[in-house]
Amino acid sequence: MKAHCTLHCILLSGALLFSAFSSCKDSPVEPPRKDPRTYTWTIDTLAYPGSAQTMMQDIWGSSPENVFVVGHNDQNHGLMWRFDGRKWTDVKLSTLQGGSISGAMDLYAIFGFNASSIFAIGERIYDNPNPPPHFLDSSLVIHYDGNQWREHRVVGRFLQAIWGSSPADVWVCGVEGTLYYYNGQRWSKEVVPLSPPPNSYYKLYGIGGTSPTDIYLLASAHEDHLIRTTYYFLRRNATGWAVIDTFVNQAGVNRNKWGTARFWTSPWGVLYSVGAGAFQWNGSSWEKILTVDEPCTHIFGTPKENLFVVGFRSALFHYNGVDWYRYDEIKFPQVGFVSGWTDGKELFVVGGTLGAFPQKTLILRGR
Repeated sequence: MKAHCTLHCILLSGALLFSAFSSCKDSPVEPPRKDPRTYTWTIDTLAYPGSAQTMMQDIWGSSPENVFVVGHNDQNHGLMWRFDGRKWTDVKLSTLQGGSISGAMDLYAIFGFNASSIFAIGERIYDNPNPPPHFLDSSLVIHYDGNQWREHRVVGRFLQAIWGSSPADVWVCGVEGTLYYYNGQRWSKEVVPLSPPPNSYYKLYGIGGTSPTDIYLLASAHEDHLIRTTYYFLRRNATGWAVIDTFVNQAGVNRNKWGTARFWTSPWGVLYSVGAGAFQWNGSSWEKILTVDEPCTHIFGTPKENLFVVGFRSALFHYNGVDWYRYDEIKFPQVGFVSGWTDGKELFVVGGTLGAFPQKTLILRGR
């Protein structure tokens, strides 16, 4: 279920070779904080026994000794794992495992405030009695109070993004304009003033804010028959939601004004997005801060002089407040990085094997 070792990676004739040795040692004295560009790397593999797919999508931690990852498993087990500083353990969410969450489900994102208040979102999956399609989905929100994961009932479609300023100020959003707000007591549905093109695949895929009264949304509407996608950037203030900007990509012509893959609010109150590179919102427009060949999937960090971007083909970049650095020693051509987390001392990067069977999750750790 887990492999833990220090790795030296060499790409030779298209093959990835590993030289490994055990690194499990206790130290009574905390080592000094290292420059992230000189980290020693270890890697863990998550693969639930008997499963064809263990594909984690997102990560959050209250400390390096309390880290959670969430995602998909074809057996509906191993949807969430927790790292205690030594090993990863499957979190038993399903009622079939003794948990409190019933039914088939997937988790897409996780967001926490402390070790006793963590939210995870995604979808509950149903068989469609009148296909096509063969499966239907509905919103899923679960919350951890320090003792147990419990479901919060929310009615809508598949949820993809979550953000909050406190446990009593939480936003979630997803497919077909599903948008809910939690005030610590109950969930209330909000309506976004968008009119996507008819027959388009419409979703709210990113949410964040600089304060409880200044919230931002990223949305998209894809028209498959025209190979066209319209992207929207919205803001909510005291007067309600309004579209700030928009652009259209069509038939291979990309006019990206911001990152179309993921949205992130930093601890220092700056908005970032990633996709075709990395972007930063300056209060009036998006500025591109990183141009790379690989599609980017997540941006994260703390403080602002310790910023990371991950992407396809094991792309990993670091910004130290002066320049960007690519970790060329990280070479996993068949691994796509999808998410990451750091406390400023240790780094966790989540990736998945591409084209291999069974599909597994790799957790790259630097310290």
